[in-house]
Amino acid sequence: MWIGRVLGASLLAMALTSPLRAQSGPEAGETINLFYDCQGFGCWDDEFLRREIPWVNWVRDRQDADVHVMVTTQTTGGGGRQYALVFMGREEFEGQDQELKVNTAGDATDDEVRQAIAARLKLGLGRYVAETPLADRIQMSIPAGPEGTGGGGPRGPPAAGGQDDPWDYWVFRVGGNGYLSGESAQTGKYLSAFFTAGRTTDELKFALQSTYDRNTWDVEYGGTTTSTLIERADVGALLVMSLNDRWSLGGGGEWGKSTYENIEHQFTLSGGVEMNVFPYAESSRRSLTFQGIVEARQFRYLEETVYLETEETRVVGSLTSSLNFVQPWGQSAITLDHSRYFHDLSKYQTTLRGSVEMRVFKGFSVNVGGMYQKVRDQLSLPRMGATLEEVLTRQRELETDHRYRMFFGVSYRFGSIFNNVVNPRWGGIGGGGMIMMF
Repeated sequence: MWIGRVLGASLLAMALTSPLRAQSGPEAGETINLFYDCQGFGCWDDEFLRREIPWVNWVRDRQDADVHVMVTTQTTGGGGRQYALVFMGREEFEGQDQELKVNTAGDATDDEVRQAIAARLKLGLGRYVAETPLADRIQMSIPAGPEGTGGGGPRGPPAAGGQDDPWDYWVFRVGGNGYLSGESAQTGKYLSAFFTAGRTTDELKFALQSTYDRNTWDVEYGGTTTSTLIERADVGALLVMSLNDRWSLGGGGEWGKSTYENIEHQFTLSGGVEMNVFPYAESSRRSLTFQGIVEARQFRYLEETVYLETEETRVVGSLTSSLNFVQPWGQSAITLDHSRYFHDLSKYQTTLRGSVEMRVFKGFSVNVGGMYQKVRDQLSLPRMGATLEEVLTRQRELETDHRYRMFFGVSYRFGSIFNNVVNPRWGGIGGGGMIMMF
């Protein structure tokens, strides 16, 4: 009987371990160790990439890597995204760095985006794998493009400059959403809609956007029904002209309303200048910008304000400095903004916001961030103040001299340095632990 139990246990162990060994990838020393570090929007799951590129060893810490690939993203004028893949050689590949970029369309599916990233990743890794024992097994092919040419390929069209664009770089978006919820004594409704239009070239950038939000809540208690309403709407336009690779001019206009802020109508005209210490072409990895803007604002209020105004026109100036870095050790961003009304210099607002995500040492990362705002410019506060009901339901902006938000987090991973295996069974279980939801 004990022989049967041992045999059964052995067969079970083989059944559990054999499939994993089959997926474990190349032997150590046969190929490169790759650390994939995607720090931008739309970073597609590494499970797909590990399936597409099984001929490298995927490691979970850059200190164990021969090649560190950092991916950053930026929005393109067509509503899509540009992904920059920065390959940084380590150990024997020290100094062998390169950068490859790929653009995706605004209507690209998730699969099209991840396929495009995988194709560029394979292309960039080729030069490093060529110096390993796998070099003798490398093959290269270029699928025929349109009309039998070698360009284009199956996944991407030729460069936009070579195409006839009937839309002349214009991109439009329209959409909306809403929800309805309720219980025996209360119901809620939410509606949101938006429209955007834009045209972006190297010389000029134009953007038009409009949004509308309406949130209502009805509560019945003690035979009385209480209704709340928060409504916001705005329409804005912006035109930016590039002067060179570091300077630009911009201006625009906006109309808006907000029951929360006691604003029936607000019209704004603005203009200003921006300077980037680094060339804009490097903005996916680093930028240090200084921006100065002057705005003329005309207000009409729903109720008389604490300054006994029902409407007024004011001029405000603002200065903004922003620093952003994406580096192998992590990423950081900090912005300082100060605005002040010219008619009364005691009316101002200063905002400091920042965030840092850093790999402190192998496997250990921290991320911290927050915002602090000094508020001295609440011109639209109603003279009669807010009722208790409006305070509890957050229908009205309240007087304050500051606002703040903070967040922080830490993580530590340890164990095997390799993570080549892809096993999606019973989702939520992986090298980082188990997540259970009830």
